Amino acid sequence: MELLDQHILPRLTNVEAIEWFTFAVNALVFFFSKKIASSYGQVKEEAKMRSRLRLLHGFNLVVFIAFVLSVAIKTDRLPDAPSTVVIEAQLEAAKKVFVASEIAARMEGAGEAEQNATAAARAELDRLVKAKPETGGFRFPAAAISQTCLTLLLAYLLIHLAEALLLYRYGKEYTVMGFTRRVETSTSRTLELLAYAIISIGSIVVLVNVWDLTSSLQTTGLIGFLAVMVFTTKDYWMRDFLSGIILISSERLNRGDVIWLPKDNVLGIILEIRGMQTSIRDLVRQHDVLLPNSVLLNQRVDLYKENPGGPFWDFVDFKVSYGTAPEMMERFLAAVFEKMSENRDAVDRGRKPKIALKENGDHAARWRLSYVLNDPHQLLAVRDAVNLAAYMLQDEFGISVDTPSTHVVTVRGGSEASTSSSDAITGSASSS
Repeated sequence: MELLDQHILPRLTNVEAIEWFTFAVNALVFFFSKKIASSYGQVKEEAKMRSRLRLLHGFNLVVFIAFVLSVAIKTDRLPDAPSTVVIEAQLEAAKKVFVASEIAARMEGAGEAEQNATAAARAELDRLVKAKPETGGFRFPAAAISQTCLTLLLAYLLIHLAEALLLYRYGKEYTVMGFTRRVETSTSRTLELLAYAIISIGSIVVLVNVWDLTSSLQTTGLIGFLAVMVFTTKDYWMRDFLSGIILISSERLNRGDVIWLPKDNVLGIILEIRGMQTSIRDLVRQHDVLLPNSVLLNQRVDLYKENPGGPFWDFVDFKVSYGTAPEMMERFLAAVFEKMSENRDAVDRGRKPKIALKENGDHAARWRLSYVLNDPHQLLAVRDAVNLAAYMLQDEFGISVDTPSTHVVTVRGGSEASTSSSDAITGSASSS
């Protein structure tokens, strides 16, 4: 009881009101952190709930440690005494007043009023000099740290609350592989950036006042520090950040679109365009690929979807040996399309397929079967179905879909002769 009465209770009574308020808010956020994180996750993405929960708990821990330190570290400072920064500012002002009154008192013609002003200025200066040791020495800035953590915590919550509300109000729902997610639009992204700017500027203003960085020199130094930080890190984030804004604002690429990046050999479905990166589900290997947003602006991107020019046509090529009648090839490829499209909604059966001879090669003719693809997500499955149907029907039509190739044979005298054999089967629009 002696420890409680003589040490703990006096220190608890010396804790400032703002620290108790910060502690109370911190406790509320801690108890409802899972509900906050999970509620936001239902709006945008459930997978991010755990990371947001860890970040919230990190804020909780820092605020709690600051509160414990403010209680544990003893201070001789009076509760109502002004801070050292305030005393120093008053001292500087009193010095200037004293010097001005001293000069006025020594001027020719100075009277009793000037002498009294000098004496009053000296008395005020002496009082402030005596008051300064009362606040001197190191004092743990628990109140400033608590207010800083509270400001950052509230800014974090406000940013994500604004993002969730704007996403719910102006976002669009897309279903990909049976999972529905609401993603950003140009309107929601623009309003989010505006909300970020307002909350960030407000937080900086609050932090400047919390740490008494109110003089012009300190404010200029803070602004200069922030400008230097932005300038030195712009090469790592600005290009991709601006590219993300352009991609979302143009609305040419959306969640669920199938794209092909020839340079990176990526064929996949767009899952989400984020601030810095775009998440793509690879159709071949079924894994997620993260690409910088600038890649989608600087490289060629093929969009496999219906566009203002008409529906999306996909195709599969067949290399067939010479000697097969064109009429037979047309009937064969038409039968391949019919067999492939049975019980398959990904292909538009109402549109007649296009059958054309595209190339007369050295040892084979390249025929192309083109069809309208209603669901680009099934692009590889449909191509596989076309190849399987051709393989199953080749004996019925007396056509071989193996591809002749050239073998070079060296004969006596150093001359070369060419013979043909078979190796490959089909080609298509891109790697599958």
